[in-house]
Amino acid sequence: MLIAVGLQSATVALLALVAGVWDDWTSAAFLALGGAAAIIPNGLFAWRLAIHRGKPAESYPAVFFLGEFAKIGLTAALIVLVARSVESVRWLPLLIGLIAALQAPLFALLVAREPRGARMRGSDPAPGAGAGRDAAAGG
Repeated sequence: MLIAVGLQSATVALLALVAGVWDDWTSAAFLALGGAAAIIPNGLFAWRLAIHRGKPAESYPAVFFLGEFAKIGLTAALIVLVARSVESVRWLPLLIGLIAALQAPLFALLVAREPRGARMRGSDPAPGAGAGRDAAAGG
C-alpha cells in the first residue's frame, strides 16, 4: 500500500513539473492540489492498515471498508475545501492531478517486488522443459 502512495506522489510531482514548464506554475500548483486531495487520504488509509497488521483477521474487512469510505469522503472534502478556499480554481489541472493520483496505484503491481519465499524452488520449470514431451506426443 505504501508503494501505491509513493507512486501517486511521484506521478503527481512529475506531472506538476511538466505542467509548470509547459504551461505555467499556477496550473502546476492546481495539479499538485488535485493530487494531494487523493494522496493524503490514501496515505492515511495505508498508515491505518499498517497499524492494523498483526491483529485478528476477522476484523480486517471492517477496518478495510470503513477506511475506504473514509478515504472517499476525505478526498471529496479536500476537493470541496480547495474549491471554496481558492478564488479562481483551474478545474482542468485540479482534476488531472486528482485522476492521475487515483490511477497511479494501478501500476503498483508492476513496481512491487515479489516477496521472499513466494515462489517455491522447482515450481517454475526450466524453459523448454516440456518441449520434448509435446513433440513426441504429436503436439
